[in-house]
Amino acid sequence: MGDRETLKAELRKLSVKAIQAKMDLHDLSEELPINWISIMAVAQKAYDAYAELERKSRDLKALENT
Repeated sequence: MGDRETLKAELRKLSVKAIQAKMDLHDLSEELPINWISIMAVAQKAYDAYAELERKSRDLKALENT
């Protein structure tokens, strides 16, 4: 599998991970004030997932532009 295909596969996995993190954050918001103490941890997980997805997307674009 080439670099491009590998990055695309990683992006698909990261997208699923990011969507799940978003849903976890959404679910938490609906349950507030129950579990309010976990806001920071759940939000950080969502932030990290989307940051990683963005980095890999830029890597793929850079690879495709070379």
